[in-house]
Amino acid sequence: MSCYINAGYTLDCRNASLGGLKTLWILGDSGNTISSFVQGSDDAITTISGSGTFYKFELVKQSSGWEEAIAVNDTAQSVSFTPTLTLSFPKLTQALRNTFFELVKQNEIYAIILDTNGRYWLVGPENGLIASEGSLQSGTAFSDLNGFTLTLTGAEPNPTNTIDDIATAFSGITFNA
Repeated sequence: MSCYINAGYTLDCRNASLGGLKTLWILGDSGNTISSFVQGSDDAITTISGSGTFYKFELVKQSSGWEEAIAVNDTAQSVSFTPTLTLSFPKLTQALRNTFFELVKQNEIYAIILDTNGRYWLVGPENGLIASEGSLQSGTAFSDLNGFTLTLTGAEPNPTNTIDDIATAFSGITFNA
């Protein structure tokens, strides 16, 4: 197998490169799974097949983020990718507490995120994500977070891809926009 670079990278204008997440969707319902996904010639995801419903979670501006670390093992000649979602949900209520409790119990969490630049990303499509840490908190000062924070992490063989057209991407899965 040959590994090669077949394109370079050109800097664009200094716009449309904002940090943060706007919205999160978590795949839920009984039998929730991603059975397959299809990628186009540019590796963007064109079709996501499976079962369940992607439920929408609105995020406060500049409160949540996503990053993906690369793990390289030179001896084993392996590369893996560790997606991490760091999420913050304000206004702690019993319903929010119950959602937190259900999320931390899941063995595989599949997520779609909408970043601040308007791009949709499918996070953890092959192995899913797990809740690796989090906390319910009341805050101390009036301006502190009263809600919960949650970190979802995964381990994937490939980096996270964008979704080509969110309106037509799903087969067997309901997407609550």
